[in-house]
Amino acid sequence: MLQYTFDEAMIGIKEIAQPNDIAFQIEVRSEEMRNRLKQVRQFFEDNKDYTDVFFYSRQDGTYEVIVRRDMIHSFLIHCFRFQCLTSLSWE
Repeated sequence: MLQYTFDEAMIGIKEIAQPNDIAFQIEVRSEEMRNRLKQVRQFFEDNKDYTDVFFYSRQDGTYEVIVRRDMIHSFLIHCFRFQCLTSLSWE
């Protein structure tokens, strides 16, 4: 299982497990982090699999990201790649 950490001053992340996927509720706390999250979103929107990750922007400035269970590792790796996460490790 992958474990991750993030800078709580820049981003807040909560996971909600669902039967077929995981929902991440993300609160962006800086414009720099908003730009990083946009890079993650762009990566998944540009790939050929249209059902792997869904990004929803809310009016209050938060995001809900629905990730298919088989794509969670890929999503977390790309969040780390674009520096939305500060660490990523196997446990």
